[in-house]
Amino acid sequence: MNAGLFLATAVMWAAGWVATRLQVDVAPAAPAVAWRLVAAAVILQVALRATGRHPGTRARDLPFVAMQGVALFSANNLVLYEAVRHIASGLVALVMASVIPLNAVGLRLIYGVPFRRGVLVGAPIAAVGLALVFLPEWDTLARVGAWKGVVLGAAGSVIVAAGNMAAVRNARAGLPTFPLIADGLVCAIPLAVGACVVQGVGMPFPRDAGWIGAFAYQVLGLSILSFWCYFTLQARMGPDRAAFVLVLVPVIALGISTVVEGYRWTLPAILGVALVAAGNVLALGWRR
Repeated sequence: MNAGLFLATAVMWAAGWVATRLQVDVAPAAPAVAWRLVAAAVILQVALRATGRHPGTRARDLPFVAMQGVALFSANNLVLYEAVRHIASGLVALVMASVIPLNAVGLRLIYGVPFRRGVLVGAPIAAVGLALVFLPEWDTLARVGAWKGVVLGAAGSVIVAAGNMAAVRNARAGLPTFPLIADGLVCAIPLAVGACVVQGVGMPFPRDAGWIGAFAYQVLGLSILSFWCYFTLQARMGPDRAAFVLVLVPVIALGISTVVEGYRWTLPAILGVALVAAGNVLALGWRR
């Protein structure tokens, strides 16, 4: 069961990066995020309440549900959608793998979970791997503005790690997964809509077939199904082991980017991806 959830999450998240590309190539990012959250929240809230499967959220849990929802559903998507404008979506997914050592730091600082020795060894290896992946592009990063994609991807990693810390608390409190997602989506909507207002782009709903197809996938596949898989994994395995999924996602995403976005592999990139994967496996798997 865990293996199936793990693989399903990795594939859905990897494909989600390409869906993001299809949307940001057509319209601004903020409206895409806002519409995605509104649609997913309505679908899930109506379904749960109509079937009596939403027990309600206790007042003491609401701040942490909101923290998890805003971080994982809204703030990080607003940042990462913009990152995809500047670099290949598979490269953004690779930068996001830095969530793994960030999770370890958060667990140590907030919950007192001891560092794995593998984090201290694996994180520098993964960092070298990232540098190798971007090595062929260092000369052009500043000139074409691609450095913005790297910075935004790193910021997204910090936001996701913060959301994961709230997710740990909510899992320990025994909050049911689907109601947690539903309420988190509602809490995330104001930030996304506010971003539309601040940016002055409104909330257009493009009639482009690619945008609409990507939107449907983002709503049903990512916002609802993939997060149910991931939060279930976190509750069963813990956030550090569940984060193994982030080792596989960049590999799948870069493979898709090769076909869809024309990403070109180089020897440093191949070595870099291998080092990122190896470093993250060490960070997650070495307990002493």
